[in-house]
Order: sequence, then structure tokens, then C-alpha cells
Amino acid sequence: MFVFYIYAGVLLGILIIVHEVGHFIAARAAGVTVERFSIGFGPRIAKFTRGETEYAISLIPLGGYVKMAGMDPSEGEGDAAPGPRTFLGKRIGVRALIVSAGPVTNFVWAFIVYTGVLWASGLPTLGEPLVGEVAPGSVADSAGLRLGDRIVSVDGVEVANWAEVVEQAGEGEADRYDLVVRRHDGTEVPVVLEAVPDSAGGAPRLDLTAFVPPVVGDVLRGGPADLAGIRSGDRVLSVDGISVETWNGLGDIIRMRADTEVEIVWQRDGETMRAVVTPVESEEPVGTTGVQRVGQIGVMRTWDVRDLGLGESIVTGFRITVSNVVLIAQFFWGLVRGQIATEMLGGPIRVVQLASESARWGASYFFSFMAFLSLNLFLINLFPLPILDGGHLVLLGLEKVRGRRLTDRQLMVWQQIGLIFFVGLMIVMIVVDTLRAR
Repeated sequence: MFVFYIYAGVLLGILIIVHEVGHFIAARAAGVTVERFSIGFGPRIAKFTRGETEYAISLIPLGGYVKMAGMDPSEGEGDAAPGPRTFLGKRIGVRALIVSAGPVTNFVWAFIVYTGVLWASGLPTLGEPLVGEVAPGSVADSAGLRLGDRIVSVDGVEVANWAEVVEQAGEGEADRYDLVVRRHDGTEVPVVLEAVPDSAGGAPRLDLTAFVPPVVGDVLRGGPADLAGIRSGDRVLSVDGISVETWNGLGDIIRMRADTEVEIVWQRDGETMRAVVTPVESEEPVGTTGVQRVGQIGVMRTWDVRDLGLGESIVTGFRITVSNVVLIAQFFWGLVRGQIATEMLGGPIRVVQLASESARWGASYFFSFMAFLSLNLFLINLFPLPILDGGHLVLLGLEKVRGRRLTDRQLMVWQQIGLIFFVGLMIVMIVVDTLRAR
């Protein structure tokens, strides 16, 4: 699997280059001399010069930097005014644009990647509006709904897929839903479904899950299922003699059997096949409060895929980009407020592992993870902390208010504090990742 770690390196390298290219282009456009464009930090292990810029690959591959003339406090010009082609020789607004260009480029890159994935692979959808698991004693059970019932209409409006069910449910009064469902025998019956209060204090919701058959979609290369011969399109019949009717039912059994041999029986083109598989122990989030250890065999469910044209891919790609930014921001805010467990964080080792795993799932997963990680970098770099772009923006704001910038010594102290903090944080995260991997 070493080749997949090479993919991880490529992914991280691309994101670093994208970020620094943003700074580079903005600086050049503003007429600032770029002295060095480096991928990585520390001693340079390879370099070449073109024009006035040195391009380098440095030893520590945990980021990169664009060194602009007049930006390093240790290379101050004394009492002389900054030159017209130096960073400090530009107006505060221009400097702010140069600093912001890196994170903004990460956002734009994520949008481009999401759009490309949608255009090439289509949009996964839940397909037909079929009712999934109905737990005994639940609202759906009390209403008389059954596994596999097809929802024909919601509050008098016909629905063709599960997305329309959710959309129409959101248009109602949110206290009850009048459904018409079609049974397996073709008969249609009315069902009154009470809404379920939201535990977080939001509006009442439709408490139904979509039916997903136990048919294998994507398979993790090198995972337990792949090694056992399970392929995309196989329909799982049973696990350890327990009949499987839905994808959730399959997952419930596998999750409880980490590091335990199980016999899986599946069907392919009318032929019944079987193999002994050992689910590997993996981490699974438990809401936002922590993680639990569960068994996984490396399979994904099937999806109905809707092809999108370029225009619709762009619109949908932008919508996904914005919604993921909101999701990531909510995660960080919850972390600050103590509502997110620290076990859900990952350091550089964890990021490399996830990037490698995304490559094993396939191209669409790999590029989608790249886009998601790029959005993380977009937000993280805007944090108002030393050595981050957000920290530079804070200094520019302070300079605007004070009417003068910090002294070279104050800037060096600010940067040193940031460097010590982030080196310490990196060491802690590497230790946490190492302990987690044991």
C-alpha cells in the first residue's frame, strides 16, 4: 500500500502549492518582488532560479512559504523607507489582499475540484422514496409504515425520489405529515405520520430513513472485503447466518464484530458465494462528543447517480463548497466551546492516513477529500494566530488603527511566539496520532 502514501504526498503537495501560488500571483500582480517560492520549510534540498525568484523544495514538508522583499523583520532597511517593490512599501489594503490570496485560492481550488468531480462522476442521490428501517415502537411503526413501502405523496404532493420527500416535508406545518404509500402488493394506503421534536431545539422533523438494499457499491482496495473477493454490485445475503435485508442492517452486524471472523454470504449474477472475513477495528464518530471503535470491511453502499451538465455542476459545486465551509466552521466553533471531543481531531500523520485511504477508495473520493482538506486550510489560515495569514491580517488591522506598524523587534517576537506554539502543537498532534495508531 506504499503507493497510496505517495498519492497522499501528492495531495498535500498540491494543496501547499495552490496556497502559495495564491500569495505569489497576488504579490507579482501588486508589483512586489518575490525572492523565494518554497515548498516546505528549513534547509533547501533542491532549488533553481528563474528571473528574480528562487524556487525551492525544502526539508520539512509541512507547508510552504513565499518570501517577498521587505517582509522579513530581520532584514529591515533601518531608517530608510521601504522600496516601491517591497511588501512593506505597499498600502495596507494591497498587503491585506496579498495575505488573503492564499486562503482564498484554497477556497477557489476546492470549488473547482468539487465541480470537476460532479461533472465527471455525477451527483449521488438516494433514488426511489422507499421506507427503510422501521424500529418497533417508533413513530413510523405506530403509523403503520413498513420496510420497503414506497411513498407516493407527501401532503398531497407526489414525490419521485427521496430528495423530494425531504423537500416537501420541509414545506409542511412540521407537526404531522399526510402520506400515501404503496405496499408491495400494489395497494395504496393513507398514513398519518406525526413529526418528531428535534432534540437540539430545532423544528420538528420527518423521522424516516430511506431504504438502501445491501448491495455493495465501492470497495476499498486492499481492505478485508476486497481481499475476500467481494466486488461492486454483489448483494449480501447474510452475515454469520443472520439474514440481511438492508444496508443499515449489514452495517450494524459488521460494526459489532471488530477483529472477529465472520462468514459473509453474497450473490453475484445469480451465483451464491461465501468467504470468511475479519472486520478491522476503526474509529467512528459518536455525534460530536467522541469516537467509538467499530468493525469495518471496506465497502460503500450503492447510489443512484444523476449526470450533471457543466452549468449544473458549477452551481452544485459552489453549493457543496459553501455548505462544507459552514460545516467545518461549526466544528471549530464547537471545539472552542468544548462541545467537540478532542478525539475527533487529527494531526499530520492522521491526515496522511486519510489521504492514503481516500486514494484506495478511488479517484472521486481522493479528489473530494482534497477539496475538503483545502477548505480546512482556507479556514485554519484565517485564524488570528501568529505566523498564519489571519495573524498577518490582525497586524495589518492594528497598523491601520495605530497609524504605524510594529517595530521589527516586536514583529520578530510575534513570529517567534507563533512558531513555538505551532511547533509544540505539531509535536503534540504527532504523539496523539502515533498513540492512536497503536
